[in-house]
This record gives sequence, C-alpha cells and structure tokens, in this order.
Amino acid sequence: SHICPDKAWSDAAQQVVPEELAELVRSIVWRKPQVDKPEFQMSLDELRSQIDQYDAELFTLLSKRMDVAEKIGEIKRDNEVMILQSSRWEDVVKRVMANAEELKLSREFMSILLNSIHMESISRQNKVMNAKK
Repeated sequence: SHICPDKAWSDAAQQVVPEELAELVRSIVWRKPQVDKPEFQMSLDELRSQIDQYDAELFTLLSKRMDVAEKIGEIKRDNEVMILQSSRWEDVVKRVMANAEELKLSREFMSILLNSIHMESISRQNKVMNAKK
C-alpha cells in the first residue's frame, strides 16, 4: 500500500492506496480449519464415504479399461500395427469433450484426465508390444 502509488519507489503498478487496502482486508473471508459440531462431522463423514465409494468404482473401471487397452495392444502387436492411431484418438477426444458441459466438468479437467488415461493406455500397450510372446 502507498498513499500515492504513482510515486512509490518500487512496484508502483501493484500498489493500492490505504483505503483500497482496508477494503481488501475487510473482504477477506476468514475460514476455520475445522468445527466441533457433531452434525457437521456426521454430514462430512457421510459425504466422504460416498466419495470413497465413487473412487473405488472409478478406479475399478479404469483398471478394467486398461485391461482392454492391453488386449488392443496384443492385437496391434500380432498385426504389426503402431500403437497410436491418431484418427481414433481424435474421435475419442471429440466424443468425451462434447459431454463435458452435460457432466458439469470443466473442459480443462476433462482434457487433463483424458490425456492421463491415454498415456497410461499407451504405456500398457507399449509393454505388451515389447514383451516376448
């Protein structure tokens, strides 16, 4: 903060006048690290239990998906076909990203997740392709 930001010796463009600083400080929402209310903890525990269940289901599905990716790798290996099929990947991206809004998931999140899944699939297929029959 500076009484006259234009005359500040450093970081003039980032300075705010004292009144703006006071408003900024007043606008801060100070949150507690936790609350000692049993109903709060019960609600949180119930919701976290749901998340744990969904996580278990999600990772089970991802594991099954990777099993299929490995089988695809075997077929590609047996037919001497390269791992990355660009047109297939483009189709998958389009299909998945088209559902982002409906699923209430950001396109950025969907892209990061999809790319991570794809890289794991490629890694699995690579192991299959390079393994001796």
